[in-house]
Amino acid sequence: KPEMELTEAMKATVNRHYPVYPVCDAEGRLVGLVRGQNLFEARAIEISAQAGSMVGVEKEERLSTPVGRSLKFRHPWLQINLLTCFVAAAVVGFFEGTLERIVLLAVFLPVLAGQSGNTGCQALAVALRGMTLGDLKPGDERRLVIKEGFLGLMNGALVGISAGLGMFIYAKMQGNAHPFSLALVVWMAMVVSCVVSGLAGSLIPLVLRKVGADPATASSIFLTTATDVISMGTFLGLATILVK
Repeated sequence: KPEMELTEAMKATVNRHYPVYPVCDAEGRLVGLVRGQNLFEARAIEISAQAGSMVGVEKEERLSTPVGRSLKFRHPWLQINLLTCFVAAAVVGFFEGTLERIVLLAVFLPVLAGQSGNTGCQALAVALRGMTLGDLKPGDERRLVIKEGFLGLMNGALVGISAGLGMFIYAKMQGNAHPFSLALVVWMAMVVSCVVSGLAGSLIPLVLRKVGADPATASSIFLTTATDVISMGTFLGLATILVK
């Protein structure tokens, strides 16, 4: 059909392998032809642009795009990203007293942020892939969110053991009086961060699609903000409460 989405057209042709396909109106009258090669080329371009869209690179940008036009495409998103970084920095600043008292906590901030960020990106990639391939049907959203939240819980618990052990050893080496408490803080923060990251990675593209925006558009920027704020806030908050 003329109004058929590219994804649906690809599904209709993927098992047929004809060189040319007819495009017909509602009455079955031929209104045009489309080559299978053109369908696959258009799909390849759409998929290749998805990774760039996640970080604010427009789909129209190519290697040959002039520098000025590339700057126009990318710079606004970098300004938005800077603002979101200020939010994460404000969270760290709120716990400045805790960091001054237990300096070694600062060493594990990038560990928490990086691990939770990767967890969120995994969930985001699966969600976007499901949307792109048409696997995510109406009503499947809840199952996706629950699955990613559960995976975040399991991964966070397992990775948290390794991270907590690392904190325990490091705290012992630094002569800290509360190595076990700090290890427990790292484990708990890792679990919470990974759960929230998994939920955010699946929910952000769903929300963007719900409001009529491209699910891939700068979703990585929003995800990074959520994971940084939650991971750092949880880590420093628990340290403030549990380590006297």
